[in-house]
Amino acid sequence: MRSSYSAMLMGALLFGAAAAKEPAADSRYVNVSGRLENLFDYESTNDPDDLLGHGWMTAKFHVARVLSGPRLPPVIIVQYFGHTFIKDGKMRLKLRRGDGEIYLVCAPAGSTGVQCP
Repeated sequence: MRSSYSAMLMGALLFGAAAAKEPAADSRYVNVSGRLENLFDYESTNDPDDLLGHGWMTAKFHVARVLSGPRLPPVIIVQYFGHTFIKDGKMRLKLRRGDGEIYLVCAPAGSTGVQCP
């Protein structure tokens, strides 16, 4: 009986060591769900060739749940790049830490904005 406990303990230790060697999730990004509230702060790129008028928009994001990545405060400031404001409301976002306490909204692949792998 004693040897079976030893075997189980040894198996648990080996499994724990193997799990610890696995790479951690990429902590540069965080996937969240919550509610976006635009602040109607718009910073134009002032590019004369840009017919749509792209720029940086700032918003508050009320975090309901962190799906992956580090914990966040209940309300964070986010910035995104586009030619119009994102509609306020519930959504899921992939974010990357920007300067200071600001998070940048990752753009979907193939679109204009902050590209996050």
